[in-house]
Amino acid sequence: MNIKSLLLGSAAALVAVSGARAADAVVVAEPEPMEYVRVCDVYGAGFYYIPGTETCLKVGGLVRYEIGADEFGGDEGWNKDVLARLKLDARSETEYGTFRRYIEIEHKIAGEGWDADRTDFDLKGGSKTTLRHAYFELGGLLVGHTDTLFDGELSGEFDVSGGERVNQIRYTFDAGNGIAVSLGLEEESDNYDYVPLVTGKVGITQGWGSLNLYAGYDDAYEEFALKAIASFKATDALTVELLAGYESGPTFFSINPDMNGISGPYVGYAWTAGGYLKYQFNEKLAAGFGGQYFGDAHDTNLASRAVAGNNDWVVGGVVDYNIVENLDAMLAVNYYDGDSFEDGGFAGFLRLDASF
Repeated sequence: MNIKSLLLGSAAALVAVSGARAADAVVVAEPEPMEYVRVCDVYGAGFYYIPGTETCLKVGGLVRYEIGADEFGGDEGWNKDVLARLKLDARSETEYGTFRRYIEIEHKIAGEGWDADRTDFDLKGGSKTTLRHAYFELGGLLVGHTDTLFDGELSGEFDVSGGERVNQIRYTFDAGNGIAVSLGLEEESDNYDYVPLVTGKVGITQGWGSLNLYAGYDDAYEEFALKAIASFKATDALTVELLAGYESGPTFFSINPDMNGISGPYVGYAWTAGGYLKYQFNEKLAAGFGGQYFGDAHDTNLASRAVAGNNDWVVGGVVDYNIVENLDAMLAVNYYDGDSFEDGGFAGFLRLDASF
């Protein structure tokens, strides 16, 4: 073997070894599989699967700015309020039906400004955070904090038609053909009574509209309340609503005008009747007008403008306008009068709701 052959063999061996090492250094790892958020359209628009689960979640909310005024609150200017709501809605399917968990939190800032003497700048009412809703549903069972089962009213902005948000347990039986029957046990007050509020509702929904019948028993006062609300589609654009209610005495479910000094639980009337007309002009604009009469106010020792035996009434109108998608404006004007008012007066507001 001559020197030339030896050099050529050594060079070839060196190239082979170098190539092997270079190949080892350039190994590229396979990318890890990624789980992208999947749309969940089973429960409607806006739901997504929580990664790694079969639970669907929808995140929503609301920003509201409202300017209002009334002739009964002692104010001499506009009332301004701003609030924000955050809504979380989680759902999944089980052998017992749909399992839903719902949370809604609200933070409200009351209007701020100078006092009457222009000597001090204050947060009139300051800010407040409220847990509006926190409950779960499994099949027809609901457990948690939400509106009383007795809740239901006309579409106007002039009445309080029965009760507040309370801790409760309720069950709804879907009988089919648009008929549902509900029964609830509700907490009137913590550590006050061993007997809860008992509520019931029968709802009927058909092509012509709907009819809802309500009943509630308040053991603390040993009184009961009844209410019926009907809604009819007179035409494609015109909806007619009717309401009638009766209370044997003061209850948590009091039906009364939505005015400071009158509205609230246990401050109600023996009977009430009202109606509301709503006309949908087009996809963006709707208007409504209605009124309600409140007869024979209950005898109660609570601080209220409503005196036992008083009869009061209210009429009001609402204009709703959809500015753009998820941005709505509402103008409401009401007129209150009756025995509980020295003189009749107006109250109303302009509200802007930006939702997501």
